Amino acid sequence: MKVAVVGLGLLGGSLALAWRARGHQITGIDGEDVLADPRAQDATDVRLDRRDCARVDQALAGCDVAVLATPVGVAVAEVARVLEHAPVVTDVGSTKRAIVAAAARCAGAARFVPGHPMAGAPRGGLARARAELAVGRPWLLCPRGRDPGAVARVEALVRDAGAMPRHTTPEEHDRCVAIVSHVPQLLASALVAMARRAGALEFAGPAFEGATRVAGGPEGMWLDIFATNGDEIAGALAELTATLSPLERELTGGAGRLSACRALLEQGRRPGE
Repeated sequence: MKVAVVGLGLLGGSLALAWRARGHQITGIDGEDVLADPRAQDATDVRLDRRDCARVDQALAGCDVAVLATPVGVAVAEVARVLEHAPVVTDVGSTKRAIVAAAARCAGAARFVPGHPMAGAPRGGLARARAELAVGRPWLLCPRGRDPGAVARVEALVRDAGAMPRHTTPEEHDRCVAIVSHVPQLLASALVAMARRAGALEFAGPAFEGATRVAGGPEGMWLDIFATNGDEIAGALAELTATLSPLERELTGGAGRLSACRALLEQGRRPGE
């Protein structure tokens, strides 16, 4: 399959490495600085400067699937152009409603299959790309209203990256990912900031390191996410506050039975633990 990957960061670069290893022909589209990285040669067969519009459009028209591996804001801005040329388009954005709305205004909207591999790392960039990044991870797809042939083609690529296709809707995606990804990012960052203010970072152990592994992160990417999923993130934060408030009251009131703390620990245990 001929795959055009628009954006060779951590995720785009990792997927390009994985797909090329499976025999797919990969065209990488990015800026000159990224394409000059030796890793770009490992990940792609053809490399195109994104400013070379004529060659980029030609590559999109000649591919089987174009993958928008860019921040959400860029994907929203670029999806119309990519759909104008490529026969099938997908993305890897961390929120879905904004880009689905942008694609809906295009004549070829049914050929756009919204996607989001639940894979990543605390720090981005092509230098950190690895072919196994998505192996064994869920890859969320929103196939409602999409061309079945386009969905099948994207699902084949998902499996060739070693990931597991999971179907959802843009609305359910944004609600659930706010809980399992976006709020944890804010919490990890808040914990590090709190520990720094208290001068406690030097006392941190494995529990703190695990809980704050993703703290910080690429600001541009995360601000895009917060801007396009703010309502769901705010709702999840409100629910979290409602969950923690009884604990604060209980702990302030003295040891007692600590029933709320005990209940939360029980609810938080994973099956089998």
